Amino acid sequence: MAISFSLSAKPLQFELQDHHLGQVTEQNWPDKYLLIGVGYTSCPDVCPTTVIDLATAVNQLGEQAKQVVPIFISVDPKRDSVENIDLYVKYFDPKMVGLTGTQAQIKLAAKNLKATYGYSLEGKPIYPPLPDRYEVYHSAYIYFYGPNRELIDVFGYGEGGVNISESIKALLNE
Repeated sequence: MAISFSLSAKPLQFELQDHHLGQVTEQNWPDKYLLIGVGYTSCPDVCPTTVIDLATAVNQLGEQAKQVVPIFISVDPKRDSVENIDLYVKYFDPKMVGLTGTQAQIKLAAKNLKATYGYSLEGKPIYPPLPDRYEVYHSAYIYFYGPNRELIDVFGYGEGGVNISESIKALLNE
């Protein structure tokens, strides 16, 4: 079930890196809806589930799938190069877009999404520059934005790609 709250968020803005397109912004997909998750490629459980939900949600849309771009943003730029994140998301779905950037770019994108993330070592928060060994933590919501880059809905972790797809179908048919 989608989370219900007042949608007073500012329109989405980001500047990140794509393996094939180079620098991209939210405007690289005009007239498209964006379905966005955040995480990192070495995440053992939450992120693979999120990416599967992104892929399933879009693939269950049938003809309407052409209207929605699934995007996964890495919040771990030290480990996730643009090539690495691209290979990761394409494993789940060739249509998926994998993005990352500098710490500053990721911080701004996460802030605009209202996503949270951070790093820890031995249970204590740490900040960039990061050591070789560290943990990443992050929120696990999936965000759905319209072509005007206004937030339409937010889906919780574990909602499932089929349920997300049904919600998106209803929203696209309004």
